[in-house]
Amino acid sequence: MFFTVFLMASVSVRGQLSAENALVAQTEYSSATPNDQVFCFPEGSFMSVRFDYAGNNPSFAWFQHDVTDNSWDNQLANSGNQLTAGTPGGYRVVVEDEAGVVVADERFWVYNTQKITNVEAEITYDDCYGVEMSASADTVPLIFYDPMDGSFGGVNYNLAFEWTTLPEGDGSQSGRTVEFDAPFEDLSYVVSVSDRFGNVLESTIDYSAIAVAAEFEADVKKDTVPNERHSDAQGSAPIEIKFNDQSQGKVNAWEWTFGNSGQSVEQNPLFVFSSAGTDSVYLRVVNRDSGCESLSAPFVVSVWESELEVPNVFTPNGDGINDQFRVAYKSIKKFEMVVFNRWGRRVYEGNDPARGWDGKIGGTMGAPGVYFYYIRGEGYNDNEVHRKEGAVHLIRGK
Repeated sequence: MFFTVFLMASVSVRGQLSAENALVAQTEYSSATPNDQVFCFPEGSFMSVRFDYAGNNPSFAWFQHDVTDNSWDNQLANSGNQLTAGTPGGYRVVVEDEAGVVVADERFWVYNTQKITNVEAEITYDDCYGVEMSASADTVPLIFYDPMDGSFGGVNYNLAFEWTTLPEGDGSQSGRTVEFDAPFEDLSYVVSVSDRFGNVLESTIDYSAIAVAAEFEADVKKDTVPNERHSDAQGSAPIEIKFNDQSQGKVNAWEWTFGNSGQSVEQNPLFVFSSAGTDSVYLRVVNRDSGCESLSAPFVVSVWESELEVPNVFTPNGDGINDQFRVAYKSIKKFEMVVFNRWGRRVYEGNDPARGWDGKIGGTMGAPGVYFYYIRGEGYNDNEVHRKEGAVHLIRGK
């Protein structure tokens, strides 16, 4: 953005050069010559510079630099305190007071041609983890010549490079050369090049993603039932889990490892854990086209060893508390329970540990008192057999 500036000249004592609507810079001469002011006007605009002098009746002489012999004595017709330069380049103003004494002799440079003409960006390297890019920009040279030896230099554009992505991703990067984390979806990288004069030019690179990231969700299908100790991915066998692939990137191969319990190459497998112990589930995904692969964080599944516990009293009074004679268990694969009255008559039998005797005999509530049971359960591991025999008290409260 351009703005009005008023700066003191480097060698003037009683005056100053100024230019409206120009950005001011300085030369960087290679010799020991003091640097001169540079006035950069908007592209194509008039280049007007004036010299403000505080004394009475000064006279002004303006000169244009001649690049052919590096001279500064090519006088112009202008005689006032303001010069509108016809072409970019170097100029000189000599100011005399009313007595004819030189009070100022200054050089300066003017330009209205500054422009970024070309921006090129390229991907210099990419792999499964990152993408490296580099950019370059061409500019219209703003050439100045050293008054002492004629060597030339250029006004620095102070180019700035800012990188972003489309669609927007993980922030931005600054610099001619940058590195982004490897994306998982196709996108475009955009480099925006700006200069000290307010010019901006962009370039875009389309990128086809090759990286992958293994991620998944686990949906435990087994519902919690009364008297069974169970939560999330731990509990009694069997634990049935639907694994849903949530990986990122162009995945075309899946490899699931369910600890020591098994493997699968399905994208969304359903797996049943039945052996007591702890298994760590991993998902490995592959982009076969690029060779990129990723391994997920572990998901731990704990299957308890089988247990079987039998209460010695129940109260089938309809209050919702201890209304059934039912076992507490873990990891029971086979189950058998028989209940007898005191005369040896069977009053209940069942093979589901999640269900129990509600105290009824033939649809009618049994009499309070002592009943006897025989229970046998088998776990999922070898030699896990539980046999229980004993008495249970049926108490019918008020």
